[in-house]
Amino acid sequence: MTEIQSESLKIARSADQVFAFLKDMRNYENLMPASDVSNFNATEEEAALSLKGLGQFSITVEEQIPSSLIRLKPKGKLPFSFNIEWNISSDNEGSVVVGKINAELNMFMKMMAEPKLRSFVDQQAHKLKSYLENEIA
Repeated sequence: MTEIQSESLKIARSADQVFAFLKDMRNYENLMPASDVSNFNATEEEAALSLKGLGQFSITVEEQIPSSLIRLKPKGKLPFSFNIEWNISSDNEGSVVVGKINAELNMFMKMMAEPKLRSFVDQQAHKLKSYLENEIA
């Protein structure tokens, strides 16, 4: 299993607010890199999208621990198995969030996919911080 982690980001919102945002799949449209994602459609429980290099698939919440963890599981025909985790912890000025992708990658796939996956999870984490601090009062 390959773990690919975003940088740890402080967000000026409570862990409860971050958790509430991340458990609603409709909010992920605001976190997706526009150049790599198309056909994004979501309900509160599930998002369907096309991601450059992975194709069309859907994502649902696999596990949630209030105000601390959201684990997303993709469904569909994918070149490798993976999940996405959001780890949330409280901080004096809000919360600290780390995004993580856990992927089953062989050595060849790891060389090709790891840089793209790292960029993807980092972009999502930074967009999460920006969106929550600037768009939501």
